Amino acid sequence: MSIQVSSLLAVARQGLLQAVRPELRSDYARSQLAAVMDILSKLERMADWSSVIQREEREALDATAAAVQVHAGSLGLASQMPAATAADDTVEASRDRVRQLTDWVFETLPPGAARDELDKRLREGLRNAVAAERRHVPRTDFSTMTDSKEK
Repeated sequence: MSIQVSSLLAVARQGLLQAVRPELRSDYARSQLAAVMDILSKLERMADWSSVIQREEREALDATAAAVQVHAGSLGLASQMPAATAADDTVEASRDRVRQLTDWVFETLPPGAARDELDKRLREGLRNAVAAERRHVPRTDFSTMTDSKEK
């Protein structure tokens, strides 16, 4: 029998609420428990990595590769570009393609406007890929850690 990590974390949170919280007497102890509960809650949501996050990251990376290819083509550099590997619908394949293009830009092209423009597109695309992940990472709720009232 296999149990998801998120389910185990949910059980741990419930256990802490039921068994530990009623025994806490100080505001400090309650705030420490609130911090632990917040962390466990975030881990619970992140434990089973979402396919939505992977899809958004893959789309951002694929758009990056396409933008670099189009711009390189407009500069007459398309024939010098590394060939794309077999089409694969995974985020790892998209990461690998962007790595190949990054290596090509910095190992092949001399410093100058063309390299700077392609680098700009690569950096923008990588920022978009990171932003796709960050949109789904839960933020810390400090208010629950400083609340001195028992709930």
